[in-house]
Amino acid sequence: MMNRLQKAGLAICLIGPMSVVQANQLSDTGLYLSAGVGQNWIQSGLPEENTTILKIAAGWQFNPYLALELGYNDLGEYPAPGSLYSDFDVTGATASVIAQFPLSDRLAVYGKAGNFWWSADSSFFFFSRSGGENQLTMLEFNESDIVYGLGLSYELSQSLEIDLEYNAFDLEFSGWPNLNNRSSALTVSLKYEL
Repeated sequence: MMNRLQKAGLAICLIGPMSVVQANQLSDTGLYLSAGVGQNWIQSGLPEENTTILKIAAGWQFNPYLALELGYNDLGEYPAPGSLYSDFDVTGATASVIAQFPLSDRLAVYGKAGNFWWSADSSFFFFSRSGGENQLTMLEFNESDIVYGLGLSYELSQSLEIDLEYNAFDLEFSGWPNLNNRSSALTVSLKYEL
C-alpha cells in the first residue's frame, strides 16, 4: 500500500511535466506553418453559391498575443455572370496581422485583418453578328481587397494546433460592378509550430 509521501511524489512526477508543457504553450513564439480546408459562401453580386476553399500559410508568432501571417487562398470557382462566360477561379495571397487572446493554457480566440491580392479569369465566346469570325476572349482581373476574420485556436500539443476560422472577403471587380461580391469562408486548419 502506498503511503501519502509516495502518492504525492507520484503525482508530482505525472503532473509536473504536463504543467511545463501547458506553460510553454502560452509563451509560444517563432515560425509556424498551417494548411486548411473549408466552405466558402458567395453572398452577393453573383448567384449565391458554395465553393470549397483551400489555404496554406506561414507566420511568425511574436508573443502569445501578436502574429504576422502570409498565406495563399484558393476560393474555388465563382459562378459566371452569364451563360456565355466560364466560371471564375479566384486565387490569391494574403498578408494579415493577428491579435490573439489566450482563454486558457490550450484555448485562444483571435481576430485578423489584412489584405488579399487576388486574380480571377473567365473565358467567353464572342459571336460575330456580321458573318465574321467568332472569337474566344479572356476576361482577367488582378485586384487587391481587404480580408478580415475571427477564429478559435486549440493546442493539441506543444507544436500542433487546430484552428476554426471565419474570414470575410469583399471582392471588387474593377469596371464590372455587377460582379462585386462578399464571400464568407469557414475553415478548419492544422498549424505546426516549428
